[in-house]
Amino acid sequence: MLLKDKVAIVTGSGGGIGRGIALKLAEEGASVVVNGVNLTNEEETVNLIEAEGGKAIPFVANISRKAEVEAMVSKTMETFGKVDILVNNAGIRRPASILKMTEEQWDEVMDVHLKGTFLCTQAVAGIMKDNGYGRIINISSEGALCGEIGMCNYVAAKSGLFGFTMTIALEFGRWIHKDGGDLTCNLLMPGFNRTNMMSDVPPERQDELLKIIPIGRESNPREDIGNAAAFLASEKASYITGVKFSVGGGINMCMSS
Repeated sequence: MLLKDKVAIVTGSGGGIGRGIALKLAEEGASVVVNGVNLTNEEETVNLIEAEGGKAIPFVANISRKAEVEAMVSKTMETFGKVDILVNNAGIRRPASILKMTEEQWDEVMDVHLKGTFLCTQAVAGIMKDNGYGRIINISSEGALCGEIGMCNYVAAKSGLFGFTMTIALEFGRWIHKDGGDLTCNLLMPGFNRTNMMSDVPPERQDELLKIIPIGRESNPREDIGNAAAFLASEKASYITGVKFSVGGGINMCMSS
């Protein structure tokens, strides 16, 4: 198993891509903290992991609130004794055209995608530094490469993760040069999949996206995105950092707004 005895926090893992990643990390041997804002959803993910013989606990926290993030990390340390892997997956969509988007819609998306990623990374980075091992995996989107009509908040936030990822990778590198260790930060860009977060996309647009994917199918959150995350979280990926990984079946070559 790639992640035997590792401990992971996966934000937004009560369903969709986050659930797929959590299931795969657990399958590969990691103990997983399943985070979200709906306990019922998080418990469903935990039950699925435990049914396969894995270890997991749910933790409800709004990642845009520092105190709640710190409580989640404290619970992780209390339960498992360390944090090896953080997957910053939590995300929301608040679509509207530039003329109709409200300040609240803009702020909500920025708070989850950027502020939440910052707070979670900040909360675990020192632990990883002290332990000499750490993997930060930020989940962006293929849409961050080319834009999406009616999604300026989402695309701005997801593309903002590019710079955040590279900067954390460089800061980790400075620590490695000084003290040693195995610390990386990378970014995954999942392509099209029919998760609940895509429910605001008209069915005809979803069908159009599916038709242009060179691989010819939508992504599987567990087997496609989860496997990529598990590899980046493992010791086998120790020489990969600051990189944007496309996991979209080639859709990045074909997308247009």
